[in-house]
Amino acid sequence: MSDSFNAYESDFQLALQEAKTKISQIESAADGEQRKQYLKSIEAATDEALEELDQMGIEVQKLPSNQRSSYNTKIRQYKTQVDEIKRKYKQLADSQDKHELFGNRYRDSVSSDGVADSQRKQLLNNHSSLERSSQRLQDSQRIALETEQIGGNILNDLRSQREQISGARNTLLQADSYIDKSVQTLKSMGRRLVANKFISYAIIAVLILLILLVLYSKFH
Repeated sequence: MSDSFNAYESDFQLALQEAKTKISQIESAADGEQRKQYLKSIEAATDEALEELDQMGIEVQKLPSNQRSSYNTKIRQYKTQVDEIKRKYKQLADSQDKHELFGNRYRDSVSSDGVADSQRKQLLNNHSSLERSSQRLQDSQRIALETEQIGGNILNDLRSQREQISGARNTLLQADSYIDKSVQTLKSMGRRLVANKFISYAIIAVLILLILLVLYSKFH
């Protein structure tokens, strides 16, 4: 595997570890602002991990098709780890949003107001809708990337098949050239054979003529 893949993999591991560390720290954080900072750090580390994962996928597409299987399996395992981090992040973010919306001070001031309860529910619904929309966008991006990878695999396979066909065609052309040379050689040998045959006939005719002349001179 190329050094680029190893570098992306190393950066991915660092980003993933950063997200896990912040998740463990946020559980013991009591201050609201500190929890927000941890959430931002988790989100940033997760985004970075996804970017490194995408780059790893691109590097794998550069490999021959018979070498990709083990690396694609590793990438799927990494995706599962990232999805688990994203799930925990969503739980923590939802918990933080509920804490901000239903904090003690806010609850004391509006707990008796039905309109305020309705507004809180609406805010939560809006937040959930935004979360679902964000998740759908991320899923669409992932599907687009996977589609691009599949397309890359198909193109590589087609390129390999084209090279095989080109090689077979070159072999056929070379064989055809050899056949042409063989035919020309056979034709040349045939012409020489015919010429040799005529020469042989001529020699025999001369010999017969000489014999006849000797016989004629002997008896006359």
